[in-house]
Amino acid sequence: MTPEAILAHHARSFAPAARMLPQGDYSRIARLYALCRTVDDLADTVGGPQVQARLAALASDLRGGAGVDPLAIEARALFDACPHGLAGFATLVETVAGDTGTTRLADEAALDRYCMGVAGTVGVMVCALFDIPARWHGHAADLGKAMQLTNICRDVVDDATVGRRYLPHTLCPHDPDEILSAAPDTRRDVARAVATLLARADTLYASGRMGLPALPLRLRLAVAAAASMYAGIGAELRARSCDPLTGRVFVPKWRKLLLAAHGVTAHIRPGRAANTGPHHAAS
Repeated sequence: MTPEAILAHHARSFAPAARMLPQGDYSRIARLYALCRTVDDLADTVGGPQVQARLAALASDLRGGAGVDPLAIEARALFDACPHGLAGFATLVETVAGDTGTTRLADEAALDRYCMGVAGTVGVMVCALFDIPARWHGHAADLGKAMQLTNICRDVVDDATVGRRYLPHTLCPHDPDEILSAAPDTRRDVARAVATLLARADTLYASGRMGLPALPLRLRLAVAAAASMYAGIGAELRARSCDPLTGRVFVPKWRKLLLAAHGVTAHIRPGRAANTGPHHAAS
């Protein structure tokens, strides 16, 4: 599949918003998504020591600027003259390499490191691709972390089914099998943990939105739309008393459209902080 096809097939929240981008920008975002998706799929659908070893070697190649792994070659081509982007991808690969088996996060600090590794880095990589000054990278990382926290809250059952628990032990002291058993006390603890993480995500979404004026207009609108749709998942969970054990949350298409429209209208004014580096396409 082409990067554009991978983006369209898998990124159900972001792909429609990304269509607002000029073709060149869309192509770069699609290539970035395809890279990250390939790494994620290696860990999730293949896994095991061999994949862990490949990802560790890939991260070493990325740090050292050498190697013949196709993913390293594509990453170096995509992030040509963008060291922040290549470093972000290396961190993502290293984080995923440590997540190829069962996962039991100990505390909120471990969760924050994980979210930064697999999602905050994506915000930094997008900034690198569009020449956004470093002072805005923290906001971009926070937006990625907010989306990852939302995913974790939504996917509690799916993760537990494959032996993983991303809810920190300090908030939810239950193994995946206990979570799946849905005993009343366990269910209560899961819901409390989800509520805590959704509140944390709200803070990170607010920080992430503060950085949107630094983006070129069409990218800003695409990211704002995607962020609103992701935040809508949290709203759906709250409507279920933060209980993911009632079934996987889906945001209806009509509501996604409303959320996307709200995100776009809130950020449609050109930002005074927007950067217009050489990689920016015309808005």
